Amino acid sequence: MARVRGYIDTDVLTEAKKRIHHIYDTHDTVAVMFSGGKDSLVALHLTRMVAEERGEGKVIAVFRDEELIPGIVIDFVASHRELDWLRLDYYVIPLLSSQFVLGTVKEYIQWDPGRQWIRPKPDYGIDREPGDERIFDQFTTDGYIAQRSGFKGKVAYVTGIRAAESLIRFRASVNKLNDNYINASSDKRVSLCKPIFDWQENDVFRFFYDYDIQYCPLYDRQVWAGAALRVATPMIAESAKRFDALKAVDPTLYAQVIDIFPEMIVQGRYYQQMRGNRADLVEKYGQSFEGIRAWVEEHITDPAHRKKALKELSDVIVRSRNAPQAYPPDYVLKAFMSGHYKRVIQPLKAKA
Repeated sequence: MARVRGYIDTDVLTEAKKRIHHIYDTHDTVAVMFSGGKDSLVALHLTRMVAEERGEGKVIAVFRDEELIPGIVIDFVASHRELDWLRLDYYVIPLLSSQFVLGTVKEYIQWDPGRQWIRPKPDYGIDREPGDERIFDQFTTDGYIAQRSGFKGKVAYVTGIRAAESLIRFRASVNKLNDNYINASSDKRVSLCKPIFDWQENDVFRFFYDYDIQYCPLYDRQVWAGAALRVATPMIAESAKRFDALKAVDPTLYAQVIDIFPEMIVQGRYYQQMRGNRADLVEKYGQSFEGIRAWVEEHITDPAHRKKALKELSDVIVRSRNAPQAYPPDYVLKAFMSGHYKRVIQPLKAKA
């Protein structure tokens, strides 16, 4: 039987709290993955409400300092260390990340021990133990944090992910019939839980207003600068596309970034010009899957990212055999140019 979207007589706040109760019921340890952003702040305070209702004691939260973060966000997160109802584990471990410059993606390491940092690590940050030389990635951090923080049994990481933010997040939130907001992670004992997956941005700010919760002042700066309301490193694809706007939002971080990564000046200066050439690139490379392969070979210089992109292209080709209209080459190329090959590229939604 086909699944049909419907509406229930309730509200997102009530349902989110029910989900967090269920998360506590089905896990031994619950920790909020706190970024300092608006959505994870909602998740943090909702978890506090539920923990108080249940008599669970202090809420546990985890912050991963990604180094290239505005100082105003760092200060906002650090202020939460003083709250008597919260235990905040603040991590400063080397993490593999991606840098987007004029359509080319390459890797860099946050807190790379081999280069200058944009600021010192805080004294209270949890770093690798002496002798541990590992560089972590998105697949290894979940288990490492659970082990290093001493989380017991079955662990739930509560996140502020909302389906409205992207098609990928929407798909991940509707791919299961039951407990669709609880997904597996790269570690078998850790679950990724999204209790506010059905919230809209207006719900987020209404929650702050109703409960007198102070959000990070960065968002006010972003509103005045006409920038997207996001807390993210400025070198990932979506943020890098607007890198030049960082000068208005956070001129200090802008100066810090270009001091260590001067190539980002080129990104800020010429990306809009490159967007004007996007149609030419699509015309040249977006007529066939072989054209997309050529674009990958010419534009993705990092070997690991190129391997990942070619693997996703091969998977897209296989999926397109049963539904060619869902994966037209020009659509797939645009997804690759935006860096979406790092996850499964979703099929093109049929027009009504």
